[in-house]
Amino acid sequence: MDETSGGSWIALADNGRTVCLLNGGFIPFIPEPPYRMSRGLVVLQAATAEDTNHFLLKSDFSGIAPFTLLIYEKHMLLQLIWDGDEKSIAYLPFDEPRIWSSVTLYPPKVREWRKGLFEKWLSENPEPDRESIVAFHRMANGDPANGFIMNRSDIVRTLSVTSIELKEHSGSLLHLSLDQDTREEIMIHYEG
Repeated sequence: MDETSGGSWIALADNGRTVCLLNGGFIPFIPEPPYRMSRGLVVLQAATAEDTNHFLLKSDFSGIAPFTLLIYEKHMLLQLIWDGDEKSIAYLPFDEPRIWSSVTLYPPKVREWRKGLFEKWLSENPEPDRESIVAFHRMANGDPANGFIMNRSDIVRTLSVTSIELKEHSGSLLHLSLDQDTREEIMIHYEG
């Protein structure tokens, strides 16, 4: 939970819906505050919406900074990109491994490099589990400014790794605080 805005970058709802937010849409943008609402509040709205499709189609995101929102529920993966003017909604195959990198932090060549690291790792780990995925996100890859644990002169850096694991009737959110070296896991149970 973001202490300033009350929002979040990731959520696991008690019905098993999972939501994740990345800053930026298709291309980097120049921030133009004030915004009427934090993008992190969009995550909470998406997680608690009665109907995901209705939320995606009917929500007005004007006055909110660009973002990419990923929503998974009931074998359905949706990607909403808000570019500051228009929504773009895509229904993606839910059973294919994927990686996203924020367009505001990583230029196209770096996003491709990160994707290549992911594909290489995936070829060496064809059946990844939660612990191996978390280890992948924590691996050193020779470029601290663009790595999965990113540090740009202690001005912009990765503070945590969060993982959501879903099973048929339960889910868990695992949060690793890198600053405080803590590990917290929250479990939920829901109807399949």
